[in-house]
This record gives sequence, C-alpha cells and structure tokens, in this order.
Amino acid sequence: MIYTFENIDNIKSLKYPGQPSEKQIKKMEFTKKGVFAEFDYSNFKHMSRPANESIQTYYELKTLKALPIDEDFVKEKDDVEKCFERICTKNGIEYPKELVHKLIKGSAGIIQDLKWHHNRPRPIQLAKEYGIKLTNQMILDSMKTPSFPSGHSTTGILLSKVLANKYPHASHEFIKEGKDISYSRNIGRAHYPSDSKVGESLGNSMYQFIKEKI
Repeated sequence: MIYTFENIDNIKSLKYPGQPSEKQIKKMEFTKKGVFAEFDYSNFKHMSRPANESIQTYYELKTLKALPIDEDFVKEKDDVEKCFERICTKNGIEYPKELVHKLIKGSAGIIQDLKWHHNRPRPIQLAKEYGIKLTNQMILDSMKTPSFPSGHSTTGILLSKVLANKYPHASHEFIKEGKDISYSRNIGRAHYPSDSKVGESLGNSMYQFIKEKI
C-alpha cells in the first residue's frame, strides 16, 4: 500500500503553501505587454497535472530519491542567464543580453501563471506524506513557487533554442545546456520529472512562437 487511510485526505488536498508575492503578481501582469503577449498557452492551463495520490506521482518521488546528489551542479545551473553567458564567452560570441532579458521577462509571467493555476506541491512536501525521505533537498530562492511546470526547464529550453538558432556553430553546446538546466532541477529534488517534461514542452512552444519575431 502506498498510503494509509489516515493521510489520504492530506495527500489529495496538499498544495503549495501561501499566495503569489507582489513581485510574482507583477510578472503575471506583464505577460500582457511582453514579447509573448499574443502567445496562446491555454492548452498548458487546461492540461491535468499528475494527481498527488496517483501511482505516477509516487514513482516520480521514488525516482527523485534514487538520483545522484550533486549540489555543485544544481547551484551552477540555478542562474540560467549566467549558464548561457558562459557558453557565449567560451565561443567568442558577444552575449545578446538585451534579447535574453526580453525573453526571460516576457516568459516569466506565463510560467508564474501556470504554476499558481496548477498549484502542485513541491516534491519535498509530498514526500513527507508518503514517508519518502528525499535526501539533500536543496532550498534555493528559485524554488519558492509551486512545482508545475518547471520554470528552469521552460526558460532553459527556450533560451537554448533561440541561441542555437542565432549562433549555429555553438548550437550543440546551447542545446545541451538547456537540457542540463532542466535536469538539474530533478537532481536538486526541486521538481518531479513531469514538471520538467511539461516545462520543456512549454519552452519549445514559446520558441516556435517567437523564432520568426526576433
């Protein structure tokens, strides 16, 4: 048995605690003005995220528990912008700071809107109810939002695709970095694999929308 009758109601009803901060609300409001103002993400809003009490969620928690521990990797990939700036510097590319900032700012509100709409608890919250000990759970400032979808996966894939298209001679490095950024959130036990998968899908959709406009 995965859970007992004593805590089934807790498992089913568990959400991320609190409400959006003033800063997060402003990000959501900016969505209507930024580069993604006309981007239709309703399909991501209407999709069902894995239920807390589902077999999928239980096995996702077990998967996270079994992953290797690498704090340095998680911290290195936490600052998405610096990750891509390092690749630009390594390859003698002038870092397109203005473009990157525009994409990050424009996508942030959509990510926050989806996170608070689905309001999935973070793995560490739900693991406690299942009696699963997630070792070395890191709590970084970027992890203080609901879990679904992963914002790092979204932004990492979006930026990797944009930069790979803009600088094809370094495309392999950019694409790999986007994937590494996404995976780092699983290594940090911050996101379920399904958060990352949907975040990557959102990032790809944003890229398809924006690629002809930049």
